[in-house]
Amino acid sequence: MIKSHYMKIAIVGAGAAGLVAAIKIKSANPEFEVFLFDRLDSVAKKIKATGNGKCNIGNIDKAYDGYSHPAFVKAILDEYAQQEVLSSLGLPTKLLTSEGLYPVSESANNVAVILEKNAIGCGVKIVLNTCLLDYYLVEDQIELHFDKYDVTFDRVLFCVGGKSNPNLGSDGSLFDVFKKHGYIIVEPKPGLCPIKVKEDVRGLFGQRLHAVVNLFLDGKLAKEEYGEVMFKKDGLSGIVIMNISSLIARSRAREAKIYLSILDGDQHIITVKDIFEMSKKAANPLLAYATSEVAAYIYRLANVDAAKSLSYEDCQKIAKVAASIPFTFAELYDYEFSQVTVGGVGLDDINDDLSSKREKNVYFLGEVLDIDGPCGGYNLRWAIGSALRASKSIHENTAE
Repeated sequence: MIKSHYMKIAIVGAGAAGLVAAIKIKSANPEFEVFLFDRLDSVAKKIKATGNGKCNIGNIDKAYDGYSHPAFVKAILDEYAQQEVLSSLGLPTKLLTSEGLYPVSESANNVAVILEKNAIGCGVKIVLNTCLLDYYLVEDQIELHFDKYDVTFDRVLFCVGGKSNPNLGSDGSLFDVFKKHGYIIVEPKPGLCPIKVKEDVRGLFGQRLHAVVNLFLDGKLAKEEYGEVMFKKDGLSGIVIMNISSLIARSRAREAKIYLSILDGDQHIITVKDIFEMSKKAANPLLAYATSEVAAYIYRLANVDAAKSLSYEDCQKIAKVAASIPFTFAELYDYEFSQVTVGGVGLDDINDDLSSKREKNVYFLGEVLDIDGPCGGYNLRWAIGSALRASKSIHENTAE
């Protein structure tokens, strides 16, 4: 029987990564004292808001190209058998989309409740309403300086997230602390959020449009994706736009342009032939493919008066715009509207087991690192996968 040395473990941040790490470390090492700290009054608030309340907890996508630093992510997530691990935690899963993994209950709140009960049941001590201000290395131990007291631990795992959704727990306040400790912090930016555009789209507010969306960064195609676009008073939203927002945030491009392509019933981009043939049947041919507001916007860009009889040349102008409606990126929506933070603790300071290269017995997990993925369970998959990797390392390195 493998035995481990007694240890006192601190996990800062009671989100998905923190809860799973706490459960796995305590379950594998019952003699350890495991403390889970959070600055809020309850655990897993961000989990409860995921997947529109259904909790898109992972996905079965075998490619990692959607992540920043895909090679680093792959080395860790290849070890994470999602359905098996989640089932062992009392969270059997099912596919609701072609690749999206959800709990069978389809309840994000249930996921949070089950993880919290598991943590308490195996002996994890959860400490809420406690804010970490700083920490200090004292020989082989780490002294945590909280707002109410100081406590010393043998290992510390930082699972504090980034800056997104600050009302749900992660406010980015510790990035300055980590920077003071010598870590390179890749500039945090909002990710998976709506974007503001330079064009006047107030007349499109509230409209929805299924389209092929192309992102160009400094004139080069960076992404093409099909999805629903929703118009805000000052910009664009929808899952496809949120995915694009993260790519813009990661890039250092001087200019970002987004083009929307109107589709026909067979999901093909409409052509001048489509418009011309439809103009013979209806005075306003675009109404066959888009709302009146979107149609009016396209006519205006094409400089065509839809109230008049349309010539073939008019249809050419309309089709050209409808196949590639241009929008110019202005800025990202703020962290309050973002699902994930792009940027964070740089990977040059992190070992393969998520321990720090700078400070002994310190680990960084989940969103606090400079790793983010697209919508669709990628970020929760990373959070839980990173928790498994770090907890495995701690167990293996303390066993005798």
